[in-house]
Amino acid sequence: MKTYPINEARAEFSKLVERALAGEPQRVTRYGKEAVVIVSEQAWHARPRSAPTLGALLAQYARAGAFQEDIADRPWTDRELGPEAG
Repeated sequence: MKTYPINEARAEFSKLVERALAGEPQRVTRYGKEAVVIVSEQAWHARPRSAPTLGALLAQYARAGAFQEDIADRPWTDRELGPEAG
């Protein structure tokens, strides 16, 4: 994957888009750090969707009982939710 600093990417944006459309993702850095990757719309829609969401990971962690040990030592107290809660 070719990498461009943001100022060069701005000047060569059409070239980056053409390369992305040809199936070559293009990385853009900002302040020397990875910032974004330009990919074609087709590549974006074809990306794997098998990675779990954060919610799924937390639910899996909770089902395994991993939260139970931590709950007893939490530094906060429960309070009611809703407009009447204070």
